[in-house]
Amino acid sequence: MRSDQVGRVVLAALVLPLLAAGGCVTTPAQESDLPTPQSYEYHLCEGLQFERVQQGEFRGKKQLTKLENETDAFYKGQGRKVFMVMHWFDLVPDARYTFRFEWYRPDGKRMAAQQAEVKVLHNDWYTFNSLKLDRKYNHPSGQWAVKVFANQEHVVTARFLLADNPEEMAELRSTQGGEAAQASSAEPGRTEPSPSPVPGGGGDRFAVVIGIAEYEHVNRGGLSNLIYADDDARVFVDILLRLGWRRSHINLLVNERATRRNILIALESWLTKAGPSDQIVLFWAGHGFPDPADPEKVYFACYDTDITIPATGYRMDRVRAALEEREAKNVIVLADTCHAGKLITRGRRHVSVVPGIRRMHREQTVPKGWIFMVGADTDRSSIEHTSWKNGAFTHCLVQGLSGEADGYLSVAPEDGTVTMGELKAYLSTAMPEETLKVLGVAKRPVITTSSGDPDIWDTALKAD
Repeated sequence: MRSDQVGRVVLAALVLPLLAAGGCVTTPAQESDLPTPQSYEYHLCEGLQFERVQQGEFRGKKQLTKLENETDAFYKGQGRKVFMVMHWFDLVPDARYTFRFEWYRPDGKRMAAQQAEVKVLHNDWYTFNSLKLDRKYNHPSGQWAVKVFANQEHVVTARFLLADNPEEMAELRSTQGGEAAQASSAEPGRTEPSPSPVPGGGGDRFAVVIGIAEYEHVNRGGLSNLIYADDDARVFVDILLRLGWRRSHINLLVNERATRRNILIALESWLTKAGPSDQIVLFWAGHGFPDPADPEKVYFACYDTDITIPATGYRMDRVRAALEEREAKNVIVLADTCHAGKLITRGRRHVSVVPGIRRMHREQTVPKGWIFMVGADTDRSSIEHTSWKNGAFTHCLVQGLSGEADGYLSVAPEDGTVTMGELKAYLSTAMPEETLKVLGVAKRPVITTSSGDPDIWDTALKAD
């Protein structure tokens, strides 16, 4: 998130200045059934600016308006601090969370920690913590780490350099191999590289990943649960992490967390930090269905969708409109319509979201810089198989992004990077072959892009 967008939401009343002395100050932790937050950003900076909210629901509360000097390199000195700011996007409103910050010296010893219980008023929320850097505390120079926990579950580790002067900082940079690494929430000890620029744009990368296998209104109107759609989403996130994506730039919503409200927030609020030079990826595995009164209106089924009331789903054209509002240079939409295709059956008639995508291509309405890769039309009996542990499309997608598509059919050199062109060629061949072998019938993906933009196929998801 950019600093000029900080003031959109209200900061939690969690102000935990740490003394530089070691040890831990805690409040009693309480058991909670709340899910561990999956969607967040974190920032290291030298200071914060606040204002009081003057009106509305949060009148009188502090509002974070600016992050001062975001950096991963800090200097010791009188009055200096390092702030760790967490911006949460998927907290449960009116619930109580226990947040904990732990600060570690370069030798791995814990320097300080503090924990507090907070009542969260909104799903879009801030918490922060700080460490004093006054010289009297004799902090050692080197690479420090701060770990953040929510309800006793580790969420993320961020790393930063601390030095006495610029000369020492330059030496630390050379010995630490560049910028201080930031570790992902999925693996506390693993460092996470910064994403590479989007080809041709120098931008950043953001992904909304949705997988719904279990539905609140299952069996109503013919809606059935799936087996692997949630796993499809999780394995795709794993692929992005292996490709070098920041975990904080991936918004994962699975099963009961993938409500219409949360998906709306992800696409229309969380993604507002994406700019015109950035890349956006949307992955969606789950059911799709049309409005029986108007089959041109095709919906994705959210966790809480009642398909007998189509408006409780998320219309496909509105998903696209939400992405278009970001005006991003490159948008890649991956939908496993082996889940989102002909799955909701009324009588003998199968339904599909694929015609909507084909219509966009036919009418030349696919925005420039966009790529759609969608699984083949199929019925539910053919979409999932124990041989794959995923939907057919996701199975082939993961194989391709894991390296099988690199250099495929000499579309591009075998150079360790899978381009969208290589992935297109691989999916167009591998998916029919795989489904024919396992199911006895070939299923083909639907792949299209904006017209007149051949360079789009050089796009890649890998962050070098």
